Amino acid sequence: MLDDFLNGTATEKQKYFLLQALVCEKLPNRAVDMAVRAGMGGEFKSASVGLQNVKLGKVPSALRDLVAMVRLSMPDFEIPEFLMPADMQRQAA
Repeated sequence: MLDDFLNGTATEKQKYFLLQALVCEKLPNRAVDMAVRAGMGGEFKSASVGLQNVKLGKVPSALRDLVAMVRLSMPDFEIPEFLMPADMQRQAA
């Protein structure tokens, strides 16, 4: 399974759960509030409930939301490139 991450074939769901594992104990309680105030969560019926579920690992299809929430609430945490959504990964020069 680690080969999936190293060769770039990991699914967005796999990336979500690995990123979730890395930040679950560090993601601050205020992360959801910060995300709602930043305008995130519009795709959910209730932004705060939807983003809380993203934070808790209940929405594995929301990798982009998790990445944005981590960047917003943990600016010093560097998300590994291989955990970024495919369309957000830097292109090799």
